Amino acid sequence: MKPKAVIFDVGGVLLESPFLAALRWAQDWDIPLDALKTIFGEYSQASSSDQSPMWHEVECGRVELATFVSEMQRTLGATLPLSHKARTLTADDFNPFAGGEPLATMIELADEVRDRGLKTGILTNNVREWGAWRDKIPIDGFDAVVDSCEVGIRKPDPDIYLLICKKLSLPPSACLFLDDHPANVEAAVSVGLDALLVTQDLDAVASEVRSRF
Repeated sequence: MKPKAVIFDVGGVLLESPFLAALRWAQDWDIPLDALKTIFGEYSQASSSDQSPMWHEVECGRVELATFVSEMQRTLGATLPLSHKARTLTADDFNPFAGGEPLATMIELADEVRDRGLKTGILTNNVREWGAWRDKIPIDGFDAVVDSCEVGIRKPDPDIYLLICKKLSLPPSACLFLDDHPANVEAAVSVGLDALLVTQDLDAVASEVRSRF
């Protein structure tokens, strides 16, 4: 079936990858990379789990970013020297999206999808305090937007994919989903969407999307 809608992730698809930005942020603050997994937890763990990492609760809008950063400081405090600059971190210092730029190839692809008469949607795991990403892309051009921090569930929870399809008034089988994380792509396929993993070769991804029309 040819898609009737294309659903875009934000970080890594419409904007620079948050995973790359987070690595750069950690380097800027001299935070050991092996500490990142301890701080953020397993990305693809279900948010409904009783043991879900605090970061997942931030992305679901149930924990404030400032609370998470305070916990981050306590975690890092066990290993960092007393004079380490990361001990002064505040929520204002932690926003990997702050310098992220729109990915022109994908923004143009969204325009092309609309020109072909298809719907477009956004499905993102995001943080309430990072809402300025909405000013960086032409968000008003999308037919539906589902942001994890607004709906209380996050990818790869199956319900969030069904929610964006519902907002687009389409069955999952009529939607093509684009994301840069394999677990999110696999979860989309498991509930009936067509899905593509977005790599750094954005031209190849755009060509693959066009081949679906």
